Amino acid sequence: MKRIQELKNDTVINIAALLKEPVGSVREFAVEIERFELDPELIATGIAGQVRLTRLQDEVLVDAKLRADIGLECDRCLREFLQPVSVHFSAEYQPTIDVYLGRAVREIDDETDRFFITEHHEVDLAEPLRQELIVALPMVAVCGPDCPGPAVTSTADNGDIDDRLAALQRLLGDD
Repeated sequence: MKRIQELKNDTVINIAALLKEPVGSVREFAVEIERFELDPELIATGIAGQVRLTRLQDEVLVDAKLRADIGLECDRCLREFLQPVSVHFSAEYQPTIDVYLGRAVREIDDETDRFFITEHHEVDLAEPLRQELIVALPMVAVCGPDCPGPAVTSTADNGDIDDRLAALQRLLGDD
């Protein structure tokens, strides 16, 4: 029987016991985070989902499926609204300290894009979660189809071409 542990309002998981188990061992967590700062002006709320940690030979694989609401400002009407976002990501965490001997097994290189298990045998999900939530945001934030802001029109709607781009249209032809 699988036991799903709860992770509430925290992104740090102690995995010392998992590191002592055989390759292929798994831990699953139900995650709930009320508030998570992506940057000083961007806040995610109501983060919820599942995280699965799998013990590999020389690392731990984290697989996360999470959803959140992110407070944005509508690009059309400038109202604030909550944008629902879903992310699914995997991240590999490499140990820095041998769990049995307590000796360093590798130096942390700040220049690398890798994630590391801390000297206290913990993984912190904060940075990959932050990165994935930011990437999942829409390029143009619009509060919804009933937005009272000005409608955005394209040249396909009105047929007008900016004179500076007319040469490009000639290259594209009538298609």
